Amino acid sequence: MRIANDTPYGLAAGIQTRDLGRALRLADRIAAGTVWINTWHKYHPNGPFGGYKMSGYGREQGAEALESYTQYKSIWANIA
Repeated sequence: MRIANDTPYGLAAGIQTRDLGRALRLADRIAAGTVWINTWHKYHPNGPFGGYKMSGYGREQGAEALESYTQYKSIWANIA
């Protein structure tokens, strides 16, 4: 993990293994916007795309891309 995350960038990473459970645990800990397991450069048009750290902020494509156009607000009212 130290080697994988010891970079100012985090666009994508890849893991090659026979242990899918371990790969999923590692993928969760790797600071990258995309992590491929036993494959490379696969995308889906509706999947979010973007990086971590100096590889970008936010996401393109997918529902996550709408976050940059959204502001959340909480409104509380006493209607009693």
